[in-house]
Amino acid sequence: MIESSGLKEALLHAIDDGLAVPGEIVRTAIYDRIERSYQLRREEIPEKLPTFHKALQDLLGASATKVMEKLIAKNLYRPLELNFTEHADWDIVDYVNHAKKARVSDRRDGEARGIDPIRRRS
Repeated sequence: MIESSGLKEALLHAIDDGLAVPGEIVRTAIYDRIERSYQLRREEIPEKLPTFHKALQDLLGASATKVMEKLIAKNLYRPLELNFTEHADWDIVDYVNHAKKARVSDRRDGEARGIDPIRRRS
């Protein structure tokens, strides 16, 4: 699901930060439960976002999952310098897909203007 290793690392960091909000013990318990119940290791989450979303819903319930996924999305968008806009009907898969498209579009726009996309936001 995630092509860029930079985006993958940013997403994993955003998930770590989001799941740590209720506490380190809770984050560890969520990762352990997801790995045991869904055979989904932390490192695999970016490639299996729908499974991660389902696991969060099963563990936290629909309302808490929505809050947690928005927090994760905000944590993802910040280092990517993307503006976060809340969408009531989006889940983590939608937010990550939007971030991927925005990065590709941003990179193409920079290349079209002769701007190095790596150095452009120094």
